[in-house]
Amino acid sequence: MGQLPPVVIVHGLYHRPEHFDAVARRLRSSGVEAIVPELHRGSLAADTEAVQAAVDALHEPPLLLGHSYGGPVITGARGARHWSIWRPAPGCGRGVPYHHSWKDTPSTYVVCGKDRAIDPALQRTMASRCTEVREWGTGHSPFVGQPDLLVELLRELLVTGARS
Repeated sequence: MGQLPPVVIVHGLYHRPEHFDAVARRLRSSGVEAIVPELHRGSLAADTEAVQAAVDALHEPPLLLGHSYGGPVITGARGARHWSIWRPAPGCGRGVPYHHSWKDTPSTYVVCGKDRAIDPALQRTMASRCTEVREWGTGHSPFVGQPDLLVELLRELLVTGARS
């Protein structure tokens, strides 16, 4: 197997890149380039621009992962090979994406069945737009307490995408 594509991990409004340290560290230790850009630039457009800059700087199209508010951010980014998302609430009051990547990019939506921040029923409705849906029996931020769960999903998506 050749080198796997890079991953760009996009955090939510109430998280920072450091919340994904365990995930990024595990990916990097297995040879996967993992980038976690800092958001909170004041608007959805500015945050999307920051992620787009990270995507554009890579040597090949990445897998984009958006958590919570990171979902609308990656929805507006172009040039990904696949994107995976938790709960794309429509901009969280910071705007609406102009481009909708889920229309032309394979996507996986993870419904967190014990989420208390966003009702899992609403998540399932939003997930219906994506190519694939997974459901985990976790709360809103499984990457904090169960980073291996997320790493396993990302590695699966990377390997599957690398073959296609």
